[in-house]
Amino acid sequence: MFVVNKKQALGIFSKIKKARKLLLCVHVSPDLDSLASCLAMDLVLNRLGKKTKIISYSQIPSRFSFLPGVEKIETADFAKIDLSGFDLFLVLDCAQERMITRSLFPKNFPKNFKIINIDHHFTNVKFGDLNLVALTSSTAELLYELFLIWKIKIDKKLAELLLFGLVSDTGCFRYSLTTQKTLEAGAELMKKGAVLSEVVLRTFRSYNFKTLKYWGKILDNLQIEEKLGFVWSKISKAECEELGITPVDIDGAADQFLGVVEGTKFGLILNEESENYIRGSLRSRDGFDVSRIAQKLGGGGHKAAAGFSLEMCLAEAEEKVLAVIREELEK
Repeated sequence: MFVVNKKQALGIFSKIKKARKLLLCVHVSPDLDSLASCLAMDLVLNRLGKKTKIISYSQIPSRFSFLPGVEKIETADFAKIDLSGFDLFLVLDCAQERMITRSLFPKNFPKNFKIINIDHHFTNVKFGDLNLVALTSSTAELLYELFLIWKIKIDKKLAELLLFGLVSDTGCFRYSLTTQKTLEAGAELMKKGAVLSEVVLRTFRSYNFKTLKYWGKILDNLQIEEKLGFVWSKISKAECEELGITPVDIDGAADQFLGVVEGTKFGLILNEESENYIRGSLRSRDGFDVSRIAQKLGGGGHKAAAGFSLEMCLAEAEEKVLAVIREELEK
């Protein structure tokens, strides 16, 4: 029994087989599920004889340079590239257009250009011409089901990519969307040659020194609102510059610290990535639905992990976000 709609999955495969050249993208500030899933799909498409191009709005963090095929990803803005040579745009792991580009999303496309949206976030706004949205632990798990339906041979290389995505987005099988099917998928990928210990080493034990300095500043700035049961922290662009931290070093703090404070429901981090641009990360501790807060701020995600972005200064963003949180918690 598949979580993915089999008829819809086969319909997408039919579109892919008819396409000549396909564009793929990872989401803004890509995580390992986004990268590994996109590279897994690209590998399958290349084996089907398709020409592909992969773009990323953001620079790829150097700690993901070990991923096979990552060198193919070009830093480019979807809103500014020539789409005339592509038949299909495969968008993976993006709940909304804003996760593809921070520029204004195009409204007009070449005549035969179609967008296929494949994602596992329940907040997905279904912006594609075809939308395959299924509530799985990760986009990698969704692709695992797709590849089985498409009768794609999963070898060691493909299994490794899928296991990286699956393990990273489940926190090594710890998060609430981890199901029996997730564990079974992981086991099958290991049977194909993927090594869990290597995936864990690369995913959870390979941060650079500057990232740890970033974590230290996040912890130093951490505050708690005990009455309402949440913690929050922030980091300014000036603080990052003082520590020599670039946007690609900003990684992991939300998953490491926001869901572990006893007596709280969730946590928040506000990162000032540039002047008047703030990225917010929310993580739940014990079943609290943080996606409700993210959606009120124009973002989305999962009940346990969500995010948003705001175009305003850090002080204004902090005031706005805390007001939304307090309103939500005081209902």
